[in-house]
Amino acid sequence: MAKAKTVKKESPKLTAKSGAILRKGALAYVGLYGVAYERAKTRIETVRNASDGMFETLVKRGETLESQALTLAKEARVKANERVSTSTAKVRKVLPKASNDRVEELEAEIAKLNKKITAMARKATNSKKTKVTTEKRAVPASSKAA
Repeated sequence: MAKAKTVKKESPKLTAKSGAILRKGALAYVGLYGVAYERAKTRIETVRNASDGMFETLVKRGETLESQALTLAKEARVKANERVSTSTAKVRKVLPKASNDRVEELEAEIAKLNKKITAMARKATNSKKTKVTTEKRAVPASSKAA
């Protein structure tokens, strides 16, 4: 006959002890995540507070840089205008006097011609806007038969 296998049954004390150990381990694991969450939360708050102040600081710096850039641009514009005017004056001094007068005449003539062109363009647009009406004629009966 075959021998029947006997299974040892654990004692109830040992099972209760192992269950308590497992429970404590799980609670420690959950507690570890809780501590990590709280530490992360405090660090995020400090970073958020620091970044709010940093943003305002950066805005102020940007405003000062913008004002400095605007003043530099205005100064550069003034200097450029001065240089252009002095260089054109030098060039006009080198050219003969008659040619300088001729340039002014031609500029005045160009201005007059531009005025005439705009006036003619206005007249052309106004004439296009007027409605053209045609009279209807009665066709003779003899031409209808032909």
